[in-house]
Order: sequence, then structure tokens, then C-alpha cells
Amino acid sequence: MDEPDFLAIARNLAFEGVFAREDGTVTAYRAPGLVFFFAPFVRLGAGLMELRLINAATAGLGLVVLFDLVRRHGGPLAGLLAVALVPAWPVMIYAATTIYPQTLQAVLLVLTVWCLDRATRSPGVLPALLAGLACGAAILTAPIVLLVFPILAGWLLWRSARRWSHTILFCLVSGLLVSSWTARNYVVFDAFIPVATSSGLNLLVGNSPETRPDTALEIRFPEYVYTEITGKDEVERNRILTRAAVREMTGDPARTIRLYFGKFLHWFDYSNKLVSDDVVEGGASAIKADLRDMILFGAYMIIVLPLLAHLILIRRYPFKPVEILFLALWIGAGLAYAIFFTRVRFRLPFDWFVIASNGIFLAAVIEGWATRRGLSVRGAAFRTREPQR
Repeated sequence: MDEPDFLAIARNLAFEGVFAREDGTVTAYRAPGLVFFFAPFVRLGAGLMELRLINAATAGLGLVVLFDLVRRHGGPLAGLLAVALVPAWPVMIYAATTIYPQTLQAVLLVLTVWCLDRATRSPGVLPALLAGLACGAAILTAPIVLLVFPILAGWLLWRSARRWSHTILFCLVSGLLVSSWTARNYVVFDAFIPVATSSGLNLLVGNSPETRPDTALEIRFPEYVYTEITGKDEVERNRILTRAAVREMTGDPARTIRLYFGKFLHWFDYSNKLVSDDVVEGGASAIKADLRDMILFGAYMIIVLPLLAHLILIRRYPFKPVEILFLALWIGAGLAYAIFFTRVRFRLPFDWFVIASNGIFLAAVIEGWATRRGLSVRGAAFRTREPQR
């Protein structure tokens, strides 16, 4: 249901040079990253279907970067396993073929980590600079990345060849890119809006009296909220919704804490209720919800079971430093999103990293098994090792 809005803003940006809704009203409700990415293609004549295909192609480019990142730490087999397992998680295909920001966010985050990893091996400033650009673009695509930014900066400070200069440059470039959009918002709205005006809505959605750990936009707010936002512009609505969320959170701190941890646990779920099932005629897809959940549960085991096995066998297969970053981002993003609300789709960009770690682990297991049997998997296929002379 978000697709028409993204497309309308991209058309206004491409042809009118203004970040505005379909009716021409300037806006900051949507994070700008995906719109700016699509605008050149829209200018060339791309419509809804073409943008979906471009989104899918972007995911493919992200897999190329992911392969190189994983290959560097686990070998070619690990890279191939990661690339094969990412699209085996069906929600990845759904997000890649729908105009949602999660696919672009995933590619930008993978590119950020790829550049940060380069910075740990090179004293040059280019990898840190490119990492800052990629991370800044990721923040402008999905503002929640702001809350996991300390994880990225902290890992660079820990691992970099020139840790202080690289970390400062990374933070500076990311900050300058994001602040350029913040400055635009201040000029247009005369208000401090770091990225988007949707934060208040998301905060209240995740902390209203009717909110449960697995709910999303389908809940109804207290009546006083609707009274206060009537007739207000989006900036003032954002302030009202933010104040209402804080009021609800501080009014019952015990419930807020319980709800927070419930939302965090829901971050690791394999499925959630789709609003489209209720709003769109015929439901969100031709596959019924029960069958869809069964498919998703089975596919989600691709993520969960190798990770659990890795944790059990951690003494034999310790996590590499880059894998620690992968897991920190996965868990840290859940802690960040739980402030608002959690959805499987929101987790997708971070699932790429867990799958990458799974690829490294599974390749190590397969290669260890092959070595014990005199086989080799260092290459395109199994082959018998030549006897030692």
C-alpha cells in the first residue's frame, strides 16, 4: 500500500524538482533515500513495474557485494552459500519485488560493512570515506540506522588499521550527508526534522494502550489524539503524536517495559499479521495466511538452525570479528525497533548478515567434514585429494 506514495513523490521529484506528495504538498513524511534512488529512473519513464524490477536488480548487486565480503572471511564456498541462502528466505523476494525501502537499506548496509572491512586492512582513507557515504545513505533510506550507527562506528574503532582517523572520517561523512537533508527540512518546514516526520506515528503505534507486541498500524489511538491532530500539518501532527506516545509510556512504566521486551522478542518471529490481508480485497496474496505461515516457518529455519548450531559449537567454530558485527547489528536493530514496533519486513536488511554468518559457519563445517574424508571443496566441486608423497 506504500507503493503509490513512493511513486508519486518520485515523480514530483523527477519532473518538478520538489519532494512532494501527489497533490503537490511538500512533505518530509517519507525518508528520502528510496525516492532519490528511484527518481532518475522515473525521469527516464519507469513506472511501478519497472521500479519493482530495478529494486530486484539492486538486491542482485547487493548479493555480489555480500559474496565478496563473506568470501574474504570464509572462502568461496561460504560466499556461495550466503548468496544462495538469502533469496531462499521468501520475504526477501517479497521485499525485493515491492517498492519498500528495506532492499535498498540492506544493500547500503552490506556496502557499508564491506567498506568498513576494507578499512580494517588498509591505512588509506578511501574505504572509511565510502563507508560514511553508504551509511549516510542508509540512514536517509531507513532512519532506524541512526540507532545502530554506534555499533558500526564502535566496530571500526576496534578493528581499523587507523582507528581514530578512520572512525572520525566515517562519522563525519555520514553526519554531513544526513545533515544536508536535515537542513532542507529546516528550510522548508522551519522545524528540526532529522530525517522524517513519521517518527511520532511509529512511536505511538508501538506504545498505545491497544498496542500488543505483534501489532502494527492497525491499532486505534486514544480519542484525544485524533482531536488534537485534526487540522494540523504533518510537522505539528508529528509533535502531537510524539508527545502522546511519551505520555502513554510514562503513564504506565511497568507496562511500557513489558511491552518493549515483548516487541523485542517479536523481532525474531518468522511471520506477522499483514495489514494488507484486511485492507486489500482478496488479501495480501493468493496464498492463504495459514499456508503462508507454514512456508515462512520452514524457510525461517534456514536462519535459525545454523545460528543455533553455531552457538552450540562455538568452541570448535568461534565467531570471527566480522561475524560479531553481523550479530550485533541483528540484535541491536531489534533493540532499536522495539522502541517503536517490530515487523519481519523491518528485520530483513539485518537478516542478510545472519545468513552471511551462517554461510561462513556451514562452509567451515562442510570443509572440515570433507578434509576428514580426504576430499576438497576449495573450488567449484568436491574432488579427491591427491595422496601426500
